[in-house]
Amino acid sequence: MPGPWTYRPWARDSAIELGQLEAAQAVALACHLHADVQVAAVRKGWRMYMTTFGEFLAISGDIVVIPAGVPHASHGGAGSIVNHLYLPGDHAAVRGISEPFYIRNSRATLPEEMLDSIGSHDPCPGRLTLPAKRAALRELVSCDDLDIRTIAARQGRSTDGFIRQFKREIGMTPAAYRLALRLAAARSRLKCGDTVADVAYAGSFSDQSHLGRLFRRAYGATPAAYRCAFAD
Repeated sequence: MPGPWTYRPWARDSAIELGQLEAAQAVALACHLHADVQVAAVRKGWRMYMTTFGEFLAISGDIVVIPAGVPHASHGGAGSIVNHLYLPGDHAAVRGISEPFYIRNSRATLPEEMLDSIGSHDPCPGRLTLPAKRAALRELVSCDDLDIRTIAARQGRSTDGFIRQFKREIGMTPAAYRLALRLAAARSRLKCGDTVADVAYAGSFSDQSHLGRLFRRAYGATPAAYRCAFAD
């Protein structure tokens, strides 16, 4: 089964990815992140997005914007329909945004309408600067050449203390964050047409099945179905 989510490039701008959920039953996604800015518009029902910045419950007509690299999990009710845009971080509509935010009762459902809504929205100034502590922690763990014990020692902290601090600030343990980065990288490779086998190998997954299970938990689709959507 391909999964409840479908993805495809936007015909008008191939740099923008479209996603859609039509949930016959309640659907949850495990904590994950995206290399792009995620814009979610609820057409029907509701969807909850959980981040370290807070929980964002979107009902029909609402939009939730989640910046690139921000870990989040989500769940929603049966019968919900949600449209997503995935925008490059340098896109004019979302440039500089580093914290999630709502746009209430926008009623936007088409990609053009969603872009208009976020482009005309004026987020508070605090959303334009990523706190230095969070940025530094992400940078430390993003490079997996060093184990967490070594990173913690260099910060003058115990391993357990560093892990607790990282989870409190970022929303995932360092190990889970590194896995989320690997899955996001796998998603980018699949979009570029790499085979599932090559992506699994490049991402140090034990095999294609291992990648498939984790990818579907995070993104709601199988790697093969996702790759196929961008094959042309």
